[in-house]
Amino acid sequence: MGSSRRGWVVWLVVGLIIALPIAEVAVLIATGRLIGAWPTIGLMLSTSLLGAWLAQREGRRSWAALRRAFAEGRMPTGELADAVLVMIGGLFLMLPGFVSDVIGLICLLPFTRPLGRKLLTWLVARAATSRGINLDNLRNQANIIADPSSVIHGETVPDAQQPPTDDVVIRGEIED
Repeated sequence: MGSSRRGWVVWLVVGLIIALPIAEVAVLIATGRLIGAWPTIGLMLSTSLLGAWLAQREGRRSWAALRRAFAEGRMPTGELADAVLVMIGGLFLMLPGFVSDVIGLICLLPFTRPLGRKLLTWLVARAATSRGINLDNLRNQANIIADPSSVIHGETVPDAQQPPTDDVVIRGEIED
């Protein structure tokens, strides 16, 4: 079942890799016919420059938010998602064409990025659960990392008097 899902995803990615350049060429030809070749080239250069400036600005903001989250000692889940989306948006804005520019702007603009963050979260959660990763355990581990005071430090000492069993039992005392 897992391999058929992965096969479906591979075919989807291959389809998108083939469809995106075709869509870009079609949109560029239609835009060139509508406003002319030179204005189309100028518009593409303008969106590239705007995209580079926006990617740099939002990259700085997401980096600052990521550093702030680490300094506060909390898990930077939203900040990491924003950083990934800014990188993806910057990549799409570097590609020539208007369709990729729209995708890049959706990933970069602060008011559209939450939609991308929800999609990214859904994709990561779906990939994790399809691989058998328990997200509740992962959240608990993340909370322990974020709040080290919740960890009980101790040690185990094997009891030579009793033979080992399949069930692991740790006996001892909790010291403050």
